[in-house]
Amino acid sequence: MDLDIEALHKNHKHYLTLINEIQLKRTRHEEAKAATLTVGYVISQGAILISISNRSALQCYDWIVPFSLSLLLGIVYFVTFWEAVNRWYHLQCNLDLNCLDAEALLVRIRRPTPELPDQPPLEAEAAVRLTRRMSFIGVLIVALMGFQGVMLYACRSFLCHGF
Repeated sequence: MDLDIEALHKNHKHYLTLINEIQLKRTRHEEAKAATLTVGYVISQGAILISISNRSALQCYDWIVPFSLSLLLGIVYFVTFWEAVNRWYHLQCNLDLNCLDAEALLVRIRRPTPELPDQPPLEAEAAVRLTRRMSFIGVLIVALMGFQGVMLYACRSFLCHGF
């Protein structure tokens, strides 16, 4: 009977490991997608800034053209970036839960007693990771919104006041 339970636990751990590998691939994909979006956004905003910083045919009253282009680009970027980061956050949370399940299963296999002690350090560590991720996402979004604000300000000031 004990061998059946141990085999069942090992089988369950094997499935958790496979799920974790798939989740990890998805997480890395969303991470790469968010990074690619950010690099593309910064480069395209830089192209807008360079195009208006050179003396061109645009006059001060034409500031609305690069402003609108920059704003539209920022809105589209923010929506797609938010979707990628939100998906990354949820995938990472699920991956953490799967890892916690695998660790709890490992503890059960090693000590097959009916009473398992609570494991607050694992849950506390997971809560700290979630808080760090949310803080990182918040700081990143605020920084990117600040960058967008500077770009929008630059669209008007470069055309009307020069450097």
